[in-house]
Amino acid sequence: MMNIRNLKSIFFLCLLMGITVLSCKKDDVDENKEIVGCTDPAADNYNASANKDNGSCAYQNRFVSQYNINVACDQSSALFSDAVLEIKPGISKNQIGFYITSSSTNIQFFGKVISKDSVVVDTLIPDFKADLKNIVPLATESKIIKVDLGIKSRFGLSKDIKAMEGPMKLKLISKDTIEYHGLKIPPITLDDNCNLKATKK
Repeated sequence: MMNIRNLKSIFFLCLLMGITVLSCKKDDVDENKEIVGCTDPAADNYNASANKDNGSCAYQNRFVSQYNINVACDQSSALFSDAVLEIKPGISKNQIGFYITSSSTNIQFFGKVISKDSVVVDTLIPDFKADLKNIVPLATESKIIKVDLGIKSRFGLSKDIKAMEGPMKLKLISKDTIEYHGLKIPPITLDDNCNLKATKK
């Protein structure tokens, strides 16, 4: 007959094996558990524990910085002479603000981040004040005019995220008759093609 000591040993052995089996099953369940979130390490909200991407990745921080910029335009390059650019986070996770400052102008608008390396701009700035001689090459004297300024662009970040570049279409729509050197210029629309190159400071 089995003595009590042997029975206790068998009982504890069975108990230990049961705990081990249950522990293994628990680990298997945890490993296979679906965790949704952003799985892109380049994103602002990357979740290292996530194993299923839920489309929530945000990339504002890749663009946010101060930049030295060069803007070459067919007609209005002078508008951006000695300009600097600062990009700040917008209200929503896919919005960023562009703040261009130069000795002759301040331009503020927003862009939409559509991927980790691209942002699109499609905006109209009403009542923008511009110097006529900065937007019309034939104008030789300063005259501040009020225009609606349209900007369309798609900017791309370099692989090292230190530079940004892209074409920029401008549309300047004058709202009033402009008097210049005795001439009355009726409201006009000026289309211009520019290219922006920006390097993070």
